[in-house]
Amino acid sequence: MGKPIGWGKCSILVKDLDTPSAKWIKLPTPKENTTKLTPTKGDKKEAPIEGGENEAVKYSANKYVLEYVLRRLAGRKKPFKDTNGIIQNRFAIFVQPEDITVPGPRIDETVVSLADEFSTEEGGLLTYTHDALKPDTGNIVKWCTTTKDLSTVKEGAALADTDVPFTDIDV
Repeated sequence: MGKPIGWGKCSILVKDLDTPSAKWIKLPTPKENTTKLTPTKGDKKEAPIEGGENEAVKYSANKYVLEYVLRRLAGRKKPFKDTNGIIQNRFAIFVQPEDITVPGPRIDETVVSLADEFSTEEGGLLTYTHDALKPDTGNIVKWCTTTKDLSTVKEGAALADTDVPFTDIDV
C-alpha cells in the first residue's frame, strides 16, 4: 500500500487578521471538488545573446489563489461579512486534507472576495476566493499539518491558536 494522499473531503479554517483576539473558525464543508489552490507562475525574464541562447534567466515570485464553493442552506449564514462581494478584513486560511497526516496549504494573509451564484440545478452557491499576500517571513504557501482532526469540529466552531498547533513540514 502506498503513502496517504491529500485528496478527499477537506476541512477549512479561517482567522480574521483585523480583529484583535480572533480565533480560527471552522467553515462548512465545501461543495465536492471545489477546493483548489492555484499558482500563477512568476514572469520569466531572459537575457538572450547572439545565436539565440540565454546568458541568464530569472523568474519573479509565484502568485497564489485558494478557492472553494459553499452551498446556501436554510439557516446557514455567510462566513464572511461582505458588501457586493467585497470582504474588508484580511484572513489567514488553512486547508486540512481528509488524511490529517498529509500536509495541507496554510496561507498567513489573504484578501477574500465572494461571487454569489444561483441556479435551479445547484441552488445558491458562494464562491470564495482568497488572494494570497506576501508574508513577513517564509513562503506565501506553507505546507502544514496539525494533530487536531478538524473533521471532528463543528461548523462555525472557534479554535484558539493553541488548539491547532501547525507544523510546517518544509522547515
